[in-house]
Amino acid sequence: MSTFSGLEGHTTTGSIGVAVIAGVGGDLAFQNFQTDADTSDLRAYLTIRGDLSKRTVDLGALQQTSGSFNVPFPDDTDISLFNVLIVKSGDRCIGKAHIA
Repeated sequence: MSTFSGLEGHTTTGSIGVAVIAGVGGDLAFQNFQTDADTSDLRAYLTIRGDLSKRTVDLGALQQTSGSFNVPFPDDTDISLFNVLIVKSGDRCIGKAHIA
């Protein structure tokens, strides 16, 4: 599991792990996730080196904004291409975690 770090002056903590099931897809497991950012519009993105201008996978709005929960990624996602998860609140990047 990798740990979150805050971005743009925000405190974002917790950890993330990846579970892949061949032929089915996978989940990102958020553990003890917490942020001081506005949680009304949190979205998660799989990125290459944290660069949102390159190829990304929009995982959509987080259904839970704190604690431990899973976020599925699309079945056709080659998770090995993406190494940083970015969490945004509105237009601001508020946290990131390396995907191990």
